[in-house]
Amino acid sequence: MRRLLAIFATTLLFTLAPTPASAIVNGQVDEDNDFPFVGMLAFHDADGDYLHRCTGTLISPTVVLTAAHCTLGTATAYAYFDVEVVADFRENPSGIEGTPYTSPDFDPNTLSNDVGVVVLKTPVQLSEYPTVVEEGFLSEQKAHNGLKDATFTVVGYGGTAGSPPPNLMFDLFRRFALAPYGGLTQNQLHLQANPNATGLGGTCFGDSGGPIFWDQTLTIVAVTSWGDAICRSNDMTQRLDLPSVQDFLSRFV
Repeated sequence: MRRLLAIFATTLLFTLAPTPASAIVNGQVDEDNDFPFVGMLAFHDADGDYLHRCTGTLISPTVVLTAAHCTLGTATAYAYFDVEVVADFRENPSGIEGTPYTSPDFDPNTLSNDVGVVVLKTPVQLSEYPTVVEEGFLSEQKAHNGLKDATFTVVGYGGTAGSPPPNLMFDLFRRFALAPYGGLTQNQLHLQANPNATGLGGTCFGDSGGPIFWDQTLTIVAVTSWGDAICRSNDMTQRLDLPSVQDFLSRFV
């Protein structure tokens, strides 16, 4: 599930520079609604025109965590928490309306601090909400060899593998998959996205802003940020355990 923006325009960009992510690859549809707090976000400009879509996660009844490249330059967002989103969401927004906010530390050139939120006008009441990882968690895990064999649960709406590869299919279903650890940088958690090599899955177009859960817990350690054009190599996610990210999120939750 990699990013969004104009899906076909971004396909070209993916080969040249970091590109927003889209849909889950080698995963499965969330038929049992195990992730009711993960929704699709449709962003509009100040004139009400549709811009693009991403994925986001409720971390409180009114705060949806997503990526900064999703919220940047937008005026309004509509959140949909159904397993399958209605096909006419662009022309007839029926989701829960909210206001997007972008981290002031976000750098659109490097995609560092790629985190944003949408504050909903109407609360979504659930029995539980995911929690954001504590500061320094991933660094500490790496220092004690806790990441080497780690796997992460990735969730999102967007493209998935079509036939023949590397064609992608977009059907607006929420999907999830397990993805293996690939590396840790100062800003990003790298996941291995090639299902042929790992037997697991990864994100793709439309999954931008979606949650990266530690193992099979409800602790969000990162959000999907960018990847390669065919969703087979770079699955780069924005770390949430950084001081700058934690400071931004503390303003909302």
